[in-house]
Amino acid sequence: MSSQGKSSLGSCDSDEKKYELVPPEGGWGYAVCVGLSVIFIAGTAHQPVFGFIYNDFLDELGVGTGAVTVVYGVFQVTLAIAGFSSNIVLKKLSLRQVGLIGAFIYTFASFLAIFVSSTTQLIVTNGFLQGLGMGLLIPVSYTSFNSYFTRKKVLYLSLCKASIGLITMVYPLFIKFTITEYGFRGTLAILCAISAHSIFGALVMQPVQWHMVKRMKSCEKIILIPPTPASEDNDNKFDFLKSNNIASQDTKSVQNIYTKTYEDDQKESGLLFIPKLTDSRRLSIPVVLIPSDARTDSKFNSSDNVYLENLFKAASVSSLGNFGNIVVEPMPIIKNKEGKWQTIAEYLDLTLLKDFVYDNIIFGMSMTFFADLTFFTLEPLFLDKNNLSKAEIANIIAVGGATDMTARLLLGLSGQFFKLNSRYMFYAGALFAALFRLVFIQFTTYLPMLILTGILGALRSLVHIAQPIVMAEHVPIEQYPPAYGLYMLLAGGISLSVGPMIGFIRDYTGSYVIAFVMLAVCNFCCVIPWTVEGIIMFVKRRRSRNT
Repeated sequence: MSSQGKSSLGSCDSDEKKYELVPPEGGWGYAVCVGLSVIFIAGTAHQPVFGFIYNDFLDELGVGTGAVTVVYGVFQVTLAIAGFSSNIVLKKLSLRQVGLIGAFIYTFASFLAIFVSSTTQLIVTNGFLQGLGMGLLIPVSYTSFNSYFTRKKVLYLSLCKASIGLITMVYPLFIKFTITEYGFRGTLAILCAISAHSIFGALVMQPVQWHMVKRMKSCEKIILIPPTPASEDNDNKFDFLKSNNIASQDTKSVQNIYTKTYEDDQKESGLLFIPKLTDSRRLSIPVVLIPSDARTDSKFNSSDNVYLENLFKAASVSSLGNFGNIVVEPMPIIKNKEGKWQTIAEYLDLTLLKDFVYDNIIFGMSMTFFADLTFFTLEPLFLDKNNLSKAEIANIIAVGGATDMTARLLLGLSGQFFKLNSRYMFYAGALFAALFRLVFIQFTTYLPMLILTGILGALRSLVHIAQPIVMAEHVPIEQYPPAYGLYMLLAGGISLSVGPMIGFIRDYTGSYVIAFVMLAVCNFCCVIPWTVEGIIMFVKRRRSRNT
């Protein structure tokens, strides 16, 4: 250890300039921001006015507006399945290639929609094909964005979301103008041209490796000493015989076993030298500590090919400097037992579901996001039931949109000066939105509803800005596409199950109040489990400090 340790420390000579490759925090990342905004404007801005666009067409077919819900339902299901399946495609193709495939599919669907003459064709084009295209584009867009930014995510995502919201607000006026001037088919042709811009949005999603910038570091290279026995006086060494389930052992993060000096290093595990890492990005690099005795299970044979392959990955982790500062997470290196289910689970990255924190995150986000979209969809109907005039309803909705837009911009500016925790933002948005919705249903007059809708609009921005970032801050960046795909699949399932249930109860009781209470309960399905998780993590940290 001594000679190798000295050589390792010697390589960190202060006279030698060392660099690491980090995301640009700008540069081509600005183009990625524009591309993300263009993709969402081209793909989602027209959805709130879908019924307005196709109303006369559906009346001519004699099917009524019920077909709108069918098309939207097919779109949501396909979107969820495609988002989940995008991970399979990403195993073979790059992010930009998958994005271009999704953009071409979406544009082709918009082109076919110009010639629709039946409800079935409308379901295929605007439901299935457009859902397929956007299902591929959304994970690609968010993954590209998160790979280009680390510290300024809130700022630039706020600006992207604000631009998307601004265009969505003026879209009804734009559609009204195009229908008046160019008619139904002419409007669909214009929408097709707008959809084609998603291709340009996908083109700018270049690999972040092309645009990484050099940053000088003091001594942050991770050096892995070849597997030498751990020192006998280490009280926290691994005991591989306690259980056959190696993964349940009390493993330690490399971040917690760093050494400050060579003398301290001799007193520690004797395996790794790593400086303390701050503001780090996470990579799932496997590392294992080998006990000093000869009772090690044969699965950890040092000549094992799987072991050597993973050991090489850990030893050469400095070559992965593309991801900025790295926190190495130790995991036992064992051969996976072959099996059909395990093969499928690994291929689809279903192993993410073994992480209960991740499960808690996607369940809470799915319930909250569903409740948010459903509330603002039902609110105009609720206002109409309270005998408010059309002008008053329009003012209330406009104020909600304006406060949402203003809050997104303010969040972006705040992110420039303060470090905002995205999960705290989402938690606060879910909690206060639920409380203010319960207050909202207590009033039936114009002014209180105007004020409360403005507050709810501002709180909505917390949820929408934080949603893509929460997951990126928890999972390794290379696992973001499958992680977001699983979230999309769960969100689609909740929309298809909880949504109709709330609709049935509202129709049966005739009360929007009950529906809004149930939506508040959906928010609490995020708030309560996240609170429990926070308490558990706090207790664990407190115990670890005491021990």
